[in-house]
Amino acid sequence: MNTRNLIKGFAVGLAVMSFAVYSATYADTISVTGTSGTTYPGNDIGQGSANKGREIYSATIANDANNLYITLALNPNGNIQTQGAFDYLMAITSGNPSAGGDTSANISTLGNAYDRAISIDSGFGGMTDMIGLFGAGGSGSVASPYTSYGFNDWVFTGSSWTQMNIYATGGAIVNGVSNNPTSISFTVPLSDFTNLNWTAGSTFDFDFDSTGTGPGQTAYGDLALSGPVQGGTYYTNGTSVSASGTYSATAQFNETVLDQYTVVPEPATLALVGLSGLSLMLLRHRRK
Repeated sequence: MNTRNLIKGFAVGLAVMSFAVYSATYADTISVTGTSGTTYPGNDIGQGSANKGREIYSATIANDANNLYITLALNPNGNIQTQGAFDYLMAITSGNPSAGGDTSANISTLGNAYDRAISIDSGFGGMTDMIGLFGAGGSGSVASPYTSYGFNDWVFTGSSWTQMNIYATGGAIVNGVSNNPTSISFTVPLSDFTNLNWTAGSTFDFDFDSTGTGPGQTAYGDLALSGPVQGGTYYTNGTSVSASGTYSATAQFNETVLDQYTVVPEPATLALVGLSGLSLMLLRHRRK
């Protein structure tokens, strides 16, 4: 193969690698919008108007070889700085009845690492992993503007929860303007989740819930559930609707509907696959 052909082959290989990396940038992201995307608690709901800011609008998740990249978008009609401090839970399960997670589902045993009244149904195998975002919002939390907060992650092993890491800061908050959703973004190492399989193509089930800052409190907002978490009056696309049931700050919320994420290859891996295929093609051409 002469120099011109070598250069040509290299150029084609570089193009394939660039395309693979470019494609993977978009292939490794899932955007999930639950009914919470169009449903916000009204001012007259039982838990108070402050919880409007807690409502989860949508979620975006991506991964590379080392991390999960997560962004939550909150109710564009809320204000995370002024509507009270609260926590978020990312409830995760490996997604089968024998997952070995926390199958507690009552007000006494709860079912998660934060002792909130939130659990994943035993039909999924219970909650096996969890990310907790704490101190997310509230005028008394930090000096304005509020642009950072902490989070930690947990795994359920045997019969107890183990905290893997705590990140005092690192999550970024961008407050929405002109009815654009407030966004909360954070990065979590894959190595923190020892219960989950991070092989490309593997899946896990999850949901995001907003909750209060004290033990025993229930979910106020939820991403995957079809319908409001609590009873009372809500506003759906500007229309007032009533849900059955009565709001209770300590009612156990048992997750029976979840979203799912599929792990994708690292972009560099896809590029190497493309280059390997190209190398074989060039080698076969040379032999001919």
